[in-house]
Formats: sequence, structure tokens, C-alpha cells
Amino acid sequence: MASAPLPRVAAEPERVIVEAVLAAEPDLAAPLVEAVLVATVKRRPARRELAEALMADPGLLTSGRPEGPRAVERLIRALLDQGAVNLKLPCCARCGNARPLKAWDGDQRICGSCLARRIAVANPCVICGSRNFSGRDHLGRPRCRRHAPDEGLDVLTELCRRISVLAPGLSHLDIANAVRTTDSSRNGQTRLLRALEEVPGLLSGDGAHGPPRTIRLIKALADRGASALVIPPCPFCLRDVPLSHTRQDLRCCTMCWRATRTQQCSHCHRERWIASRTADGEPLCGPCGKTDVLNQLPCTSCGNIAPIVQRTGDQALCQRCYQRPTATCSTCGQLRPCYYASTGTPRCGPCHSKAQPHKICTSCGTERRAVYRTPAGDPLCTPCGAPRVPCVTCGHTRRVAGRTAQGEPLCEGCWERHPRARRPCTTCGAVERLYHHGLCTACAAQRTLLSLLTGPDGAVREDLTPSLHAMRLLPPAAVLRWLRGVPALRAILKELASAQGPVTHQTLDLCHPPKVVSALRAVLMAGGALPDRDEHLAALEQWLPRTYARIENTADRKSLRSYTAWNPMRRLRRLPSGKKVTHGQADAVRHEIRNAVRLLEWLRAQDLALRDCTQDHLDVWLADGPDARALVRSFLLWAHRHSHARPLDAPSLNSNAAVNLIARDQRWSMVRHLVQTTSLDVVDRAAGLLLLLFGQPPSRIIQLTTDHVVDHGDKITIRLGRTPAELPAPLDDLIRQLVDRRQGHAAARPAEESKWLFPGGLVGRPLSPAHLSKRLKAAGVRPRLARNTALMDIASELPAAVVSRLLGVHQNTADAWRLESEGPGAAYAADLIRR
Repeated sequence: MASAPLPRVAAEPERVIVEAVLAAEPDLAAPLVEAVLVATVKRRPARRELAEALMADPGLLTSGRPEGPRAVERLIRALLDQGAVNLKLPCCARCGNARPLKAWDGDQRICGSCLARRIAVANPCVICGSRNFSGRDHLGRPRCRRHAPDEGLDVLTELCRRISVLAPGLSHLDIANAVRTTDSSRNGQTRLLRALEEVPGLLSGDGAHGPPRTIRLIKALADRGASALVIPPCPFCLRDVPLSHTRQDLRCCTMCWRATRTQQCSHCHRERWIASRTADGEPLCGPCGKTDVLNQLPCTSCGNIAPIVQRTGDQALCQRCYQRPTATCSTCGQLRPCYYASTGTPRCGPCHSKAQPHKICTSCGTERRAVYRTPAGDPLCTPCGAPRVPCVTCGHTRRVAGRTAQGEPLCEGCWERHPRARRPCTTCGAVERLYHHGLCTACAAQRTLLSLLTGPDGAVREDLTPSLHAMRLLPPAAVLRWLRGVPALRAILKELASAQGPVTHQTLDLCHPPKVVSALRAVLMAGGALPDRDEHLAALEQWLPRTYARIENTADRKSLRSYTAWNPMRRLRRLPSGKKVTHGQADAVRHEIRNAVRLLEWLRAQDLALRDCTQDHLDVWLADGPDARALVRSFLLWAHRHSHARPLDAPSLNSNAAVNLIARDQRWSMVRHLVQTTSLDVVDRAAGLLLLLFGQPPSRIIQLTTDHVVDHGDKITIRLGRTPAELPAPLDDLIRQLVDRRQGHAAARPAEESKWLFPGGLVGRPLSPAHLSKRLKAAGVRPRLARNTALMDIASELPAAVVSRLLGVHQNTADAWRLESEGPGAAYAADLIRR
């Protein structure tokens, strides 16, 4: 609804009042005057009334005339306490004293004493005619102090006597204290006594027929142990709610009282309770009053003119800037910002939305949650209440995310690029689409990180400063997206903020869940907050103690621990400097140790120890399981050498590459599939061709970086070994796309992507071999069989030395593949010659 511009007294009453005060008191500071005004006249409608009076007659501040609203007197009194010298308090229109002017006498204000005299004159005593008014009797007639109603009657004693009949378990003293707590005046106690006389069941269910203090009396008596008294429900809606109003001489709830005082809203034209009015005095219902600019204020957080939903001290927050308190949702059990957080049943936003009653949409007839309403008040679902309309920029029919200055609709994508969506950040002044609370993404990310890393003392620990700097290296939008989408990450950061000491790898190892911890660890290592470490080796070291715990025999557990430390783990720890343990190496150790543990568990089930195991026992165990059980061979040989077991022997596992092959035409069929299927991801196509054409396993493919690729313009070479290899088409274009893109799947990515050709889900890390193998299998390529076949074909066509330099395999490995490709015939002929 278009509206005319508001007058200054309505749009900016504070500024009008400050200008009027400064005109009379130029020595006062404007911020001081505004602060005194806000503290003295707290309601904005009262400020508008005061601004209108001062604009019409600025002399009210200095003339002392008893005119205008009472806020004039309160403001002058407060400013005089702050050092004002030219202002003058208004004097009573009757007695001329500078007292608080509480009432009107015509168009002038008078003090409380003059008001009491006026009331006494207008109410002579019904018995003696005296003007000393004291109160009224039960018939409503005025009485003086000499002829007070029920003179000679001890009202409190009589009231306690009547109540003791209804609450026999209470003493006279308890009842008297409850009555005094409810109403300490004689007149009030008299009204309660008369109500009990007229309505005997006033305290046992008919409390709606009594005076306002009746329900307070029932509650006070119930708190002292009266169990027979009944707090009355609303007599109209029968709900157990506070009865704070009167309707048809009965106490009723607010809703039933408002039902008799509805008007037609000037905006939505519905019959509703009128909560506010426009600047012209037109009535507005509650929802429409919130949208009226007269009832909106600048948000102290974002600066936007909007309805204020929370006031805390000097802060006034709009809906977007208001943050609900965090609590554990009583429905889903998650720690989230919740409605009713201070009650015993807090509810987060999603659960609160699901709990809303569903109604039948007036437009489509679907039973859904009614988010919108028609002008007549009928329910509308979201699709019908916010229909999709054509975007004025792109023309696509989508939901409206914003509008131009002329009111034309814009979709989400066009609204993000529209200049109207960009506003200056309230902190740094950067003009962009603000994230929340009037902050740009950078300032919002900074504030969010500081709020999570601030400890109980209200400051960020010095030990957390490197971690904070590492998180700041990420793009702000990525940080906000990560923090918003992963509640466990926020919990980990709060846990680190309340802990003691620096953040180390051991500190993170104690946090959960492991997947989120791994992502955070990668960010901190990439940012320099944590030193780099071998993750596969660390995971293996954490896995071993849990595996040892399965062995019940102490001697056997000690033997296996010694073997693991001095054999497989020693080999991994003595790798060349800079070379890390691969996934395959760590997995091989797990398979070996796991089978050794299974053997020891089987022996325990047979009431045997490793020292008692014979070859017959071992043969039975080997024959009763898969071939992988033969991996215990190394452990058994070591145990015999160190006198932990008898001489035992298990067969050696020799891999036969000729068995794990596919047909040559099937290999080239896979190559054609990857070349021609453009719907596959570039990562899958490039990795599959590197495997099928160059025999590179997934563990080596993921280690490729931009340093391995050289673009010569007309061709691309890749360094897999000592000699670069030229890439055929279309593999060269695929590698060029990977170099240009290099975008992983990490929730929070660095501002500049890493040098990995195949970046993974962790910052600064490549894809894992297992994940790449899974992707290749989904694309129709079986990595192990395809690699064996590719190496077999390459070794049959090229000398072993060339294969070693070109593909980066060891010379012995190249020789082994050459012999494998020649078949058993060549080896047999050579053996005959040697004989």
C-alpha cells in the first residue's frame, strides 16, 4: 500500500525534540539530550506526542506553563539534573507549585493534591455532607473518614473467618498474610469481603465474578497449602489462562476481551483487534502494524529500518539480526537456536515449523502449513501465497527474491547481481550483498569465528590465535557455509575455546566426530597452525591399541605388539624423508595384524596359547578360512626366532598377475568409452585414461600436481617418471581442464586452490585412492585388472628400461612385467640352455 511521506514528528521525533531542547539550552550536547530523552520517555508514541507539542509551542520548555503532555515535565526534570539552566518546570494550574502534574483540569495540568481536593469537592459524604472524601460503601456512595464504610467492622478478621471455612487446613496467620499480600488496603479487603458475601463460591470456581484481586488471593492461598480452592478458567473460552480484563462484568482473558473490540483494519480490511494506528489515525491490526513505517525503527545492528523484535538495553534488533538463544531441542535433541529456550520444552526452527498446525489451502485445496493469508484471512500455502512470476531481468518464472526500485520482481540469481541488493557493511563499509546483521561476508565470518573461539573469560586464548589465523585464510563465504552446515564443527570450536593449552594433533584426536575433525585438521595444517603429519601412519597407530585389546592372553598380546613395532611399523617409520605412508601400505599392515589377531583369538577359543600351537593346529585354522590367513607367515616366523612359538610355517601368498587380467579388446573398449562419453566427470575420464594408457595406479594418479604437467601450446607432456610423456588427444584437453579447474569437494576451500590435479574433500589434500577407485568402478573401469593389462601390453612392446623411465616404475618391476608378458615359454627355453 503506497503511503505519503511521514511528517518529521512521526518519522524522526527524537531529532525534533533534541532540536527544540538545544534551541533553549545550546550548551548541552546533542548525544546527551538524546540519551536523556530515550531513558525518560521510553515509548515512541509518547515521543511523537511530545515532538508534536514542542514543534507547535517550543516555549513549553522555558515558560513553566502547565500545558502539553506530561512527558514535557519529565524531560525538563531529567535535563535539569544534567545541568540545564534555561529550562523551567511547569507549575500546577491551581496551586502554582512545581510538583508532578498528574492530571488535567480542562486544558491545563494540575498536581496530585489539587486533584484530591477536586475529587473531595465533587463527592460529599452521603451521611454528613463533609468534603473529606475517604471511599465508597458497597452501594457506591461516597463516605468521609469519620463515616467510613463498615465502621467498627474488623474487615481482615471477618475475611479470614470466611476463608478458613473454605480452606480448613490453613491457620489464621497464613490466611491473613495471604490477604495482606493480595491487597494491603482496607478498601481492597472490603471489596473482597463483599464479593465473598455476594458470591459464596468465589474461591471455589466462580472467581471470574469477583474483583481483579480475587485470582491473586486464590494463588496466594494455594501457595500456602490450600488445596480445595480453584483458579477459575476464562468464562467465555474456558481456557486456563490469566484473566486480565473484564467483559460483561466478568473477568476474562485477553483474546475474549479483544473479540468485543475489533475494527476493520485500514490495510487488510479484516475485522481484527486494532494494535496500532497510522500517522493519520487509521486503525491497523497487529500484522499490518508491523509493516507500517511509523512502527519501524533503525536496527542498531544492521541499520535498516525494520520492525524491532528484541530490545536489550540500548540495542534494538530486527528479525534478521535477532539471534535466538541456543538450547537442546526437546524434539530432535540437537543443540540449535530455539524458540522457548528458557522453558522446559525448547524447539528449534525446523521442529517448530513442523509443529505448526496444517490447514487446507484456500487456493489449491492442499492440506499444508498456512504461511500466507488472503485479504479475507483465509489460509494459503507457500506456493499459492508466494507464486512464481517472470523475473524482469532474465524472464524466467521463479520465486521472487527481491524487487527493483519500481517494484518489479527479481529472481534469486538476478537479485544477487542487482545493485539494489548491495549495501555498505556496518563494520568495514564494503558495499556488497550483506550476509547478516548488517555485515558483509568477511566481517560476518570474523564475528562468527570470534564468537565460537571466545572462552568463558570473554577473550580468545593466545593459544588459539594460530588456529584463528588459519581459518581466516579460507574464503569468508566458505567459512560461513561450513560453520552453518556442520553443527559438530561449531561444537568442536567451542570445546577448544573452553580447553587449556595449545591446539595440537593430540588435542584434536580427542574430539568427535572423526570426519569433521579430519576436515578441521586439514585446514589448520594448510594454514600453518599445526605441523604436517603422516595421517595414514597416525591412524594406524591409533588403530593398533584397539586391535591388541581383543587378545585376552597377555603373553600373546605382548608378542604381537613387539612384532608389529619391530617389523611392519618399523618399515613404515623408516621411509625416506618427505615420503608418507600410502593407503595401501597402511591397509596391508592392517590385514596382516588383523589375521594374526584372529589366529590368537582362535587359539584362545581352543584353550591354547601361541606357545602351545602346533603345525596341526595351524593347518586346521588355515584350511577353515580364506587364503588371506596365510598373511600370518611373517608373524609366525618372527615368533619362532624370538622363542615365542614353535617352528610353524604358512604358505606364501604369491600374486599371479596373469590371472588378474582382462582381454586386450576389452581394455580398448574401456578407452573408447571414456573418450566418447562426455557426460562423465572430467576427473573420472582423465584418471581412467591415465590408468588404461599409462598403467598408473590410483595411488600415483592422485599424487599428480600442476608441476608434473607442462603445456607447450600444441601439446601437453606429463612427467610420470624421469622422462616426460606426451599425452594423446583427448587426454591432453582433459588434463588442461583439470589444471584450469582444480576444484575439490572440501566444505571450506582455500582462496587459491591447491596444486593437486585431483583435489579431494580435505583442504590441501588430494583424493584418496579408495575414493578414486570407487569412482572408476562406477565409470566402468576396474582399476587393478585394467592396470595389470595396460602394464602387460606396454611391457611387451617397450624395453624394460624405457618403461621404467617413462612410467616411473622401478627397474626390477619393469623387468618382472617384461618376463610376465613373454609368458612361461621364454623362461623355459632359457632354463634349457642353462642346463
